Amino acid sequence: MTSACQIPLATSEQSPLTIANIIAADPLATYLHRVKRLQTLQKDNELKEYLNLCERLVKAQANLIEQGDFGPSPKFDIGKAKPLAAEFSADNHYWLGSLQSLLSELLPLAPKSVAKVIREMMQLDQAKLADYGRSLREGKLSDVPASYSLFIWAALAVYWSHRAPLVIKRMDQSQLKQQSLCPVCGSHPVASVIRDETRTGLRYLHCSLCETQWHYVRAQCTNCEQDEDMSLWTLDDYQANIRIESCDACHGYTKMLFIEKSPHMDVVADDLASLMLDNALNVEGYKSTTVNPLLLAHETE
Repeated sequence: MTSACQIPLATSEQSPLTIANIIAADPLATYLHRVKRLQTLQKDNELKEYLNLCERLVKAQANLIEQGDFGPSPKFDIGKAKPLAAEFSADNHYWLGSLQSLLSELLPLAPKSVAKVIREMMQLDQAKLADYGRSLREGKLSDVPASYSLFIWAALAVYWSHRAPLVIKRMDQSQLKQQSLCPVCGSHPVASVIRDETRTGLRYLHCSLCETQWHYVRAQCTNCEQDEDMSLWTLDDYQANIRIESCDACHGYTKMLFIEKSPHMDVVADDLASLMLDNALNVEGYKSTTVNPLLLAHETE
């Protein structure tokens, strides 16, 4: 295990047209953009009340990022393919302070039913909350009370989205291979985004925890990696800004958000606000292979 500050920066001399394997997040900019998008999506949306709660939660995340109090750098193994994955990084539990700050900020703003959950969480033993956080990072969502997961994940995300860019600078990206999980923290993606940088039409998967994006070729299953039995779905327009790519081999699917066409979209907010697409694919027998940090409604294999 090595602290991030002890690892020299990885050096690289790449052409401006070289495809970036990893794109580090700017957490504050990401959260502020998400807040704005959640505000827009609430208009005439049947999920308005929940989107409003999510807006307040993401605002609290942005405030925590601005405060910048993240404690010591975590220990991790830079020699591993996913150095910040739960099995390779030592959790110093400093994120628990962010959780308490987040809950305190949300309590006076939350509806009564949510406020009750927040009060329960504020009374929980810190060791228990740490166990819940570990379970979420390991993908064991069912080990955590559903009503707690949203808030715990939000605090974890603030911590790891801040740490990830520092680690990315020290990773040798030239050795990275295409993969379905985040190459930095090992978490599942939220969805695919189609970008116009550094080349038009590139696909990146967006991490549900540390907000990192990593390159993944198009027309290939992001779950089982086969590329022969793939289909694209939309509700009505094949040129829609949000489409679903499904796989007939594993019966999984991933949303594709065409950010290059609609820069105002946010991968997390728009994935949540387009659950009607998920319902349509579920009826057809397909299962999502992604995780939305504002939903956390299922486990992935």
